[in-house]
Amino acid sequence: MLKILLGIVSLVLIALCLLQAGRDGSLISALTGQSTNLFSKRKEKGIDLFVSRATAISLVLFFVLALLVTHGY
Repeated sequence: MLKILLGIVSLVLIALCLLQAGRDGSLISALTGQSTNLFSKRKEKGIDLFVSRATAISLVLFFVLALLVTHGY
């Protein structure tokens, strides 16, 4: 039962990660120095805030379920 729930949570986590809006600064621009506002604060609003919070919650749930499945509960 926990393995099925872990599979569902992992699919939800993948979908939420894909739904997140892209940031202006990427890893390439950070390494090459092209982006000057990489660490600037940005406020999330609306659906971006919901997706961000849902991703964090599902990530914590994923780790807890993974630990439970690994230890045989």
